[in-house]
Amino acid sequence: MSDLQFHIEKAVNGGYGLARRENGQIVLIRHVLPGETVQARIILEKKGFAEAIATAILEASPHRIPPPCPHYGICGGCDLQHCDYGQQLQIKKEIIGDLLQRAPQHALPQAIPLLAVPLASPRILGYRQRLRLQINEDGVPGFRRFHSHQCVPIKECLLARPEINRVYRQLHLQPSFHRLLILGTELELLLNPASSKVVCLFHFIRKARPADMKLAEILAAAVPELERVMFYGQDFLPISIDSKEGAQTSSPRSLELLLPPFPGHTDQPISLAWEAAGFCQVNLEQNLQLIQTVLTFCQADHRCSVLDLFCGMGNFSIPLAMESASLLGIEGQGAAIRQARKNSEQAGLANTRFEKSPIHQYCQTLAASGQSFDCVVIDPPRQGAPELAPLLARLTRQRLIYISCDPATLCRDVGELTKAGFSIRKLQPVDMFPQTHHIETVALLERETPL
Repeated sequence: MSDLQFHIEKAVNGGYGLARRENGQIVLIRHVLPGETVQARIILEKKGFAEAIATAILEASPHRIPPPCPHYGICGGCDLQHCDYGQQLQIKKEIIGDLLQRAPQHALPQAIPLLAVPLASPRILGYRQRLRLQINEDGVPGFRRFHSHQCVPIKECLLARPEINRVYRQLHLQPSFHRLLILGTELELLLNPASSKVVCLFHFIRKARPADMKLAEILAAAVPELERVMFYGQDFLPISIDSKEGAQTSSPRSLELLLPPFPGHTDQPISLAWEAAGFCQVNLEQNLQLIQTVLTFCQADHRCSVLDLFCGMGNFSIPLAMESASLLGIEGQGAAIRQARKNSEQAGLANTRFEKSPIHQYCQTLAASGQSFDCVVIDPPRQGAPELAPLLARLTRQRLIYISCDPATLCRDVGELTKAGFSIRKLQPVDMFPQTHHIETVALLERETPL
């Protein structure tokens, strides 16, 4: 198909620019900016819209910049490197506003004036504490292409912390590293903030064998900034080879982060640890602004009871519990609950309780027993929390704080919450992922009639 000319009307969810054909059909184009005129080729026809790739920028936006990464446009990870950072924040605000405006619930368009500009990240490159790479059939690590299983080999990622890139370059010089890659499906590199060293985690299909562990010992000894090598798989416990002594352990190993006091909320530092194969926010510095926002919205005091759903290892739970009367954290993953309990004990807290359970199931139990909380915090995965709104209405006495990593599911769930008797008070995006279209949003809702 020949190239066509398009005017980019706006940015939409997913990192696309929206344009239209002469017949009005919507065309979604990557790596363009609002206001630009581009030449593009249709690559995919779908019901109601088409996708295209830009082949030339005819009239560029003043916000267009040269992308700093040589893999940009090939690797499927970043989609906003061609845009200056100030405009990236504005685009993300507009994407959320566009979804609110088009949402079917009557209350959502009225929330647009409550939408703030995203909180900027302290680092716009070199911010990721964790990097996960795919390993192709030839044992070469990299990132997948956009909408493809094909792996793009990389030797450096500009979003990764400098410590990770240094270790990654050193690993490539080691024959033992390449012998282990052939046996793996994924490779993770994690910066341990407590030691400033890197953990190398291989995902294996089968259990690691003595020969594999010997290679890990050689690798750990050869790279000074490598703290340990780990093997992880669905059918066996994580195995860790420490660099200091080559010691092998099968117990979970943790990484530790020291949070500073949060002005107006906590007056002492907080130590949070999580298991190397578990979840944590990858932008550790921006995570501080995320926690600060949640604390400010919660308005907890010594009389306040808090329910933290999808609590993980206690990223919000521990700071919230330090200024609350009580906190109950619920999480479906056992490793995260195990770590949350340890973090609470480390903080000297006696007002917390953490339970492992599917979220909907536990909320039903709480509601059936007549329990309710002054503030409920919910931080669901990307799919959101469908059908949970009626239960949240029964459990929340006053304030509900919803932390979202997907604007589309945020709008869906907040729409259900407004039907259940909540009103939106604030919407604060937090830019956890510069150079990408992904955006975290903290929504404050209050019951129209407190319990």
